[in-house]
Amino acid sequence: MLALLVQLEAACTAADDLAEAVEDAFPQHPDAEIILSFPGLGVQLGARVFAEIGDDRNRFADARGLKAYAGSWPITRASGGRSRASLGGG
Repeated sequence: MLALLVQLEAACTAADDLAEAVEDAFPQHPDAEIILSFPGLGVQLGARVFAEIGDDRNRFADARGLKAYAGSWPITRASGGRSRASLGGG
């Protein structure tokens, strides 16, 4: 049990060190200002979002491509003679 507690303490220390490194490094990235302008994104969550989408500016042809990748682009669903727009998802 003591060995597991030592491992847990090491994992917690590593997580704290990583969070501190993110707080120092991410705001220095050229695109950090853009990512951090999204409502609700702070440095930690902004860095996670940035890690997901990457820093290749040519990955998406336009903003719609990024929105589709994120699952937030409206999808038109048709049923019978009517159609409605809904936000991504299933």
